[in-house]
Amino acid sequence: MTANESYRVLCHALERTSSCPSFEAFELLAGCAGLSRTQVLTDSAVLDEEQVQAIDAALLRRLNGEPLQYILGEWTFFGRPFYVGKGVLIPRADTEVLVETALLMCGVQKQLRIADLCSGSGCIAVTLAREIPGAQVDAFEKSEAAYSYLERNIRRHGAHVRPFLFDVCASSAGLYDLIVSNPPYLSAADMENLQREVSFEPQTALAGGADGLDFYRIITERWKANLRPGGILLYEVGAGQAEAVSAILSQNGFVEICTYKDLCGIIRVVGGYKVSGP
Repeated sequence: MTANESYRVLCHALERTSSCPSFEAFELLAGCAGLSRTQVLTDSAVLDEEQVQAIDAALLRRLNGEPLQYILGEWTFFGRPFYVGKGVLIPRADTEVLVETALLMCGVQKQLRIADLCSGSGCIAVTLAREIPGAQVDAFEKSEAAYSYLERNIRRHGAHVRPFLFDVCASSAGLYDLIVSNPPYLSAADMENLQREVSFEPQTALAGGADGLDFYRIITERWKANLRPGGILLYEVGAGQAEAVSAILSQNGFVEICTYKDLCGIIRVVGGYKVSGP
């Protein structure tokens, strides 16, 4: 079988599970057979038996609902590849808005101490460390499964990030100029209606309590003392949560509450400044 023939078979098969079968077909052929887009489109490559078996196995996993990112074993975030797999949340483009906002608000400052809470794969922590070379970034994650990916991704990118196996809702540590977090924020109703692919991801990285706001309440109250005066707390939020999270920040003494939208016009980031005091 040629690469192009395999591509056409994949596109047809993936129509049942994917909103973009052509994209996923290319990704599977690249990830499982090491083929370039040119090789696939020009029919210049003939697949060997090992490649065919790898593609067939990957297709079966995908048809069973497993996320493409888990099958490939990595996914790109902010232009960098990150290891992902069972037990860790998949990096998403929405979260890039959190990183962009952090970089914007930090301006030209370089000697920053940054904490990434609920770090997961480490995509936020690693990206901030690489984009702000003088920063010291600490990444906190309580799941042992996710923590293993965090460590691997730090090593992969040679980032100046210190990982901590740590429950940020149980305790706090350190003193920081910037705290960022993409916490679990799905409500109980959201959890009952997960897309098939999302149900493969760890529920502990998704479920944010009855209204989805538990982590915002706990982290804001517990970690505000770990921000220096003038420090910034930034959250990624779910669609429709910006007003409630802004209120939580305001109730805890944060000022100049700001919001930032994603490319679809949905508010994805909420943040504020600490004035003084605990």
